[in-house]
Amino acid sequence: MKGLKEPVVFISADTGSMPSLEELAKSKFLLENPNGICIAPPGLGPLAQFEKELGKDATKLQLTELCEGLPPIIAESLQLARETEMKIENNQIYPKMLDPTYKNLYGAEAGLKSVHFLGCPIASAVACALAKATGKIFLIQKDNVSPNGQTVEVWYRVIEVAT
Repeated sequence: MKGLKEPVVFISADTGSMPSLEELAKSKFLLENPNGICIAPPGLGPLAQFEKELGKDATKLQLTELCEGLPPIIAESLQLARETEMKIENNQIYPKMLDPTYKNLYGAEAGLKSVHFLGCPIASAVACALAKATGKIFLIQKDNVSPNGQTVEVWYRVIEVAT
């Protein structure tokens, strides 16, 4: 997401098409081509804490460095989950979190649809960190919550857009 000052979430009103990076960089709330809105990611606060704990901005990290560094920060330093692991497999990146702080947001009783495409603050912060480290746009492709609600897995996919 090089060219953007801060991470941003685009929510499409139509087909799910993505605006160009130029359009996103204009920092508008409402976009017309494609139709949608831009909002601050729910993970901006945790992202700042991740970078503080890492001792550097995520733009200065390699992807493998980030995937190795974030789990202990999430689980041990910030205690946002009991355990966390991040894997890179088949061009997908996914964290697996055991007993994350925000697990209740994923439950049916919460009735939240937005958590599945915006992510909880932890999942959103991870997506933002990935975007900053790689300069690419990431989409939460899917999430999975264990039947007992204790484990949350999130899969991210890279989105290619016009520059």
